[in-house]
Amino acid sequence: MSDSHDNEFDCVQSSRSIKDGLSAEIADLSPDELGNWLRSHRYTDARLKALAEKAAQPGVATDGPSACR
Repeated sequence: MSDSHDNEFDCVQSSRSIKDGLSAEIADLSPDELGNWLRSHRYTDARLKALAEKAAQPGVATDGPSACR
């Protein structure tokens, strides 16, 4: 088994950097602006896309215990 540490990519640092960037981008948005920002986001993950589409449907509960059923 070879011990290859040539890749200098730091997954944790990358994840933190992405999260920090998103947090800074949405920090000053009002709830309405945040909703618009989320609706305009294009998801590449099929599961996230399906959840976003379901949440965008009128009358779909998005919080509380009944949303988990």
